[in-house]
Amino acid sequence: MVLLFTHQNSQRVHYIFNEVIGARLGETFQITTDWSFFKASNNKIKIAYTDFQPLDSDIADCIWVYNDGLLHENFIRDWSATVSKNLLHFNHQPEADSSFSLPFYQFETLFISPTLINNVPTSQSKAVFSKKSIPFDAFSEIFWCLSRYEEYQWENAHKIPSTIDDNRKNLPQVVGVPELYSPDIHGRYPAKQSLLFQNGWLEIPIADKLIWLIGYCIDKKPIDHFEIIPTADIDMAMRFGGRSLFIRTGSLIKDFFLKPILILERLNAVVSKKDPYQMDITTMPFLTSQKNHKIFVLNHRKRTDKNKQIQTEALGLELGRVKKIYGAKTEHWGMHPSWQDESNELVALREWQWEKAELEKHLEIPVLHSRLHFIHLRLPKSYQIIKQLGIVNDWSMGYPEAIGFRAGTSKPYLWYDLLEEKSTELFVHPFCIMDVTCKNYLNLSHELSTEIGTTIKQTLEMMGGSFCFIFHNESISNSFPWKGWKNTIINWAENPKSQKTQQ
Repeated sequence: MVLLFTHQNSQRVHYIFNEVIGARLGETFQITTDWSFFKASNNKIKIAYTDFQPLDSDIADCIWVYNDGLLHENFIRDWSATVSKNLLHFNHQPEADSSFSLPFYQFETLFISPTLINNVPTSQSKAVFSKKSIPFDAFSEIFWCLSRYEEYQWENAHKIPSTIDDNRKNLPQVVGVPELYSPDIHGRYPAKQSLLFQNGWLEIPIADKLIWLIGYCIDKKPIDHFEIIPTADIDMAMRFGGRSLFIRTGSLIKDFFLKPILILERLNAVVSKKDPYQMDITTMPFLTSQKNHKIFVLNHRKRTDKNKQIQTEALGLELGRVKKIYGAKTEHWGMHPSWQDESNELVALREWQWEKAELEKHLEIPVLHSRLHFIHLRLPKSYQIIKQLGIVNDWSMGYPEAIGFRAGTSKPYLWYDLLEEKSTELFVHPFCIMDVTCKNYLNLSHELSTEIGTTIKQTLEMMGGSFCFIFHNESISNSFPWKGWKNTIINWAENPKSQKTQQ
């Protein structure tokens, strides 16, 4: 058991210890605010979580972790509250090793002790810390990442300009609201606003690294294991089929002038009676060959969504055919909630309830998983609505326009709602790379995207992480404009060990 001393217990403290010590390190723990009890205890594992470093005589048998105070607060700091950051190096001493080795000795740190900051004048300086003394708030940093604290700050700051200056002329003078803090064209939180992105840390699971560090200090290896999780988004179940004669005729004329290369594909689909995006031809054979997989289906009533152009009856037949051939299990299927205006929660709830009911009707299983279409995740509203649907697993935690770990972790965790100041029962499953991100947002070739995926996999393999990626039935179809991307998707799903053997 781990005994933790802190001057004040809180919902945040209990939550992060549940996630770090309980869920990730597999240990029980006790929290005390009684320093005398803590000092007198003969508990084998003790952590003093304070804002000052106790005298050596007081902590001879425990580990000190700096406490910034974030976990004792019940409010959200504004943008003007800066976060200290640095690269710190662990002082590796072989004679004091745990029963396992750390995979790395450099850590991307936030919430650093003022004493250390004074001794490290620039962000480029090399500061060293040891196993018994962690001079930055590792617990607050993990909480800050998992809770997506900065996104709540952004949401609060985002509301200020409209009440002060509609034309944004005076925005730079608003305390805590930088000029560029605005949503992207889809109303989403942009990756470029993230502190991890700005520091070049986005492609590093920094929270996972800190959990390894804490585990090393208390001689408890994380219980995590490496896994690859392919997940598919079905935005358009069929490329040509399922449309009305009017839509098919219009699309044919449009292709003749703008994309003549598709004429041949249309003819092949008519002759073979097989659509290139058809799930039972492209997506399902690949997914069912994988141990862990998820598939998310978009089904919406707006004509602006591609699946709406496919007649409801045709989509139902497609899902029925897939279910008959491959079966349908709750753990593999999820809904793909359509894009909704985040300002109208009631409309979003009603639409998503209909979409969930339709998918459950076709698959004849309860739907407990979701991933938001366009990754249109706005905290906390999106998750609050999803919880009302009875969804218990969401897979939207990642950026549509950037590769990396939005929440600093590759592993699932329980969502903590900062607005309500409580842990919830909604599991958040992060993803780190997506085909559309690579091709459409970053303009990467499929060859380079393959290499990036392999590099991330190798890092996660070393630390027992989860490599969760997103692809679409378009990208695995090998048809225009996704020629060559099928090999990338297959490569992402391969174990790094087998790839090393092939090389």
